[in-house]
Amino acid sequence: MPGPVTSQSGPVAISNPHSGRNKTGGFEKFNQVLANYPQICHQVTECEKQLVRALEGCKQAHAKLIIVNGGDGTLLQILTYLKSPDNLAYRPELILLRAGTTSMAFGDVGLRGGLKQALGKAVRYARQQPACLQKKNRQVLQMTLPNRNKTLYGMFFGAGVIYNAILYCRQNLHTKGMRGETGPAIAMMRYLFDWLTVNKLTTSSYARVEIDQSCILSGDYTMISATTLNRLLMGVYPFWGQARAASHINLSLIKRHAPKAAQAFIKILSGRPPAVESQADYYISCCPARVKLSIQGGFTLDGELFGKQGVTTNVILQPAGHITFLTA
Repeated sequence: MPGPVTSQSGPVAISNPHSGRNKTGGFEKFNQVLANYPQICHQVTECEKQLVRALEGCKQAHAKLIIVNGGDGTLLQILTYLKSPDNLAYRPELILLRAGTTSMAFGDVGLRGGLKQALGKAVRYARQQPACLQKKNRQVLQMTLPNRNKTLYGMFFGAGVIYNAILYCRQNLHTKGMRGETGPAIAMMRYLFDWLTVNKLTTSSYARVEIDQSCILSGDYTMISATTLNRLLMGVYPFWGQARAASHINLSLIKRHAPKAAQAFIKILSGRPPAVESQADYYISCCPARVKLSIQGGFTLDGELFGKQGVTTNVILQPAGHITFLTA
């Protein structure tokens, strides 16, 4: 159970010992290195209730720097706390360590390097030596489920092939100890290869999509993806829409049975528009301020799974303001 947060100036580390890498020795290593930095207040949280209690302590102590020693799910819970209406006035900066099974957000906004160097930089930064770290501001992605009266905040939303690849990865790759970006990348490539060839795997989701309350689309989509990150797994970034404002999300939709899929896929991997006929009907990428989905089947926000096969869920996606991450 987390103890009181007493320091107003020193960093606070929040650990989830059940995150993927922490479960396989990372948590013990973190504790060993942390022993050299008594300036860092350590909060160990084993459930969402304990995490909220730790964040309440950070807010009451006006902690300016939080070190996140957890995975994408831990970050989702922290962002959901910080972006809830009661906590908007509390705006700490975050240092994200690689401690999760996949840690996709780490690839974009994580603090790279060894633990000793990362914690040392955090302490020096808290002592007002900002040159040792750089600030990266990222929009947070708000996902509202109106029928459940539930709102969560993360960095990446996916459905169709993305949802199915996560299920495959957890059932067939994570169980074999495969961590990091490699497992999800292998799972994604398995489904994408099927999309490009035989189309025998179930990878699509039917959805009605309303973009900025003006454009309404519907169909069976192989991929629905939205993010506020600037980098995704293995550097793949399938977005080619132009941003219209500072506050936006990146959204891409690919319909099932899209024409010239192999030709388009090569360009999409690097964020370039697919130069194929009927692009507007099958390949869509834009930067909206609001997206409303009525989606059949499962979907994910930062690796957390929602929805059910054969069930339609209403989802609203929109930006929710910036969070500042510190990187090397």
